Amino acid sequence: MITIEIDEHTKAGKALSETARIMAQKNDGIEITNKNTILKSKMERNHKNLLLSEKEKSSFLEELEKVNQNKL
Repeated sequence: MITIEIDEHTKAGKALSETARIMAQKNDGIEITNKNTILKSKMERNHKNLLLSEKEKSSFLEELEKVNQNKL
């Protein structure tokens, strides 16, 4: 089994991907799976950067409480 990662945003990637799809339709020995692990890892890494630390979280909640008290 061989795994090939293709960037479908490039001209060469699109051509190779389409060729592989055509071959997969005609031949039993070819299977295409869409596992976008690179994109998934980038998304997870960015998500972690968006989370607040405990210190930031408590500071935010304190500030929010002050704002709410001033509105009453």
